[in-house]
Amino acid sequence: MKMFKTLFAALGLVLACNVAANAQTSEDETVALASESAAENTFAIDNADAPQINVWPQVSSIKIMVDVEAPDTVQIYNAVGRLVKSQKVAKGQGINIETLIPGAYTVKVGGKVGSFTKK
Repeated sequence: MKMFKTLFAALGLVLACNVAANAQTSEDETVALASESAAENTFAIDNADAPQINVWPQVSSIKIMVDVEAPDTVQIYNAVGRLVKSQKVAKGQGINIETLIPGAYTVKVGGKVGSFTKK
């Protein structure tokens, strides 16, 4: 009986090691894929003198307005520069930000940038 307990304990240890190794591999692959994806969908402001766009209200939890003259695509980036939302808007049309997590965001329309905070 003691031999079976030892055998099952050893098998359990081997199984646990295999599961942990597979989990680590999957995590490493996920991180690699996320890094590749992040590189494609990131935004950095290289020039502090970039033209600004008016975004209001500066702090909101439901909706923001972006000052556009003609229909254009508005891109919203989180604090680490990852694209979190892209939406085509017309003049006077707001953007729903309810699904965004609280934090600071950068808005890009064409070559102009602005910012807001989601509370």
